[in-house]
Amino acid sequence: MKIVKLLIVIVTLVSFSSCSSDDGDTTLKSRVFQLRYVDDPSLLGKVIMSENADGSTNVRMELNGTSSEVHPTFIYYNSLSEGGPVAITLDPCGCVVSNTKVTSLDNGKKISYDELANFNGHLKVHRSDAFMETILLHGDIGSNANNLY
Repeated sequence: MKIVKLLIVIVTLVSFSSCSSDDGDTTLKSRVFQLRYVDDPSLLGKVIMSENADGSTNVRMELNGTSSEVHPTFIYYNSLSEGGPVAITLDPCGCVVSNTKVTSLDNGKKISYDELANFNGHLKVHRSDAFMETILLHGDIGSNANNLY
């Protein structure tokens, strides 16, 4: 009987000790930006910027309705209506999803999550390297965005 009581006590202690809510994880921030189609209304996309514990930003592209081509994707300076040069070259989006870890602009200047999440910029998804002039999806990001969800 003593062994059964001892086992119950041990199991109870192990259960409570493994349910601690203070596990050292930090709640990190994220923002989502909706992309709009240019010509084809069947195309959908969004950009999710998430703060990483190391101070970098993960930029996740999620596309729906695109072809199997690899789509070059860039963050540009200024709003979509103003236009501007490339600020950040993202990993190309091959069909559906891409993830890029961002720590700096293309010119080497460091950029934090907060700076990127509030960046005066816009994003464009191009059809392919061979058809860079064809934009599939685009949208304002950061301080220019008014379509957060």
